[in-house]
Amino acid sequence: MGKKKEKDPAVIRKNRADVAKALEILFADDYISRRRLYAENFVRGMFFAIGGVIGATFVLGIFIWFLGLFDQIPLLGPVIDSFRDTIEKGSTAR
Repeated sequence: MGKKKEKDPAVIRKNRADVAKALEILFADDYISRRRLYAENFVRGMFFAIGGVIGATFVLGIFIWFLGLFDQIPLLGPVIDSFRDTIEKGSTAR
């Protein structure tokens, strides 16, 4: 495409100031309840965290499955076997 466009610091400061002013007006005129805003942001954070855990579990599972395909390779075989043993020990120890 080309060079990455660099943003002008003066424009960024002006945009931040505009956003801050708009939020100040919204809160001052009671358009937005702070309690509701905090509750919505808390719930949003919880869903973000749960999604991250589920996504990481999914990616890790695919990675382990992919490594399992290479158990016959001389250098990776022992490493894969140690991963497999560790996972099997962890799944039986309850």
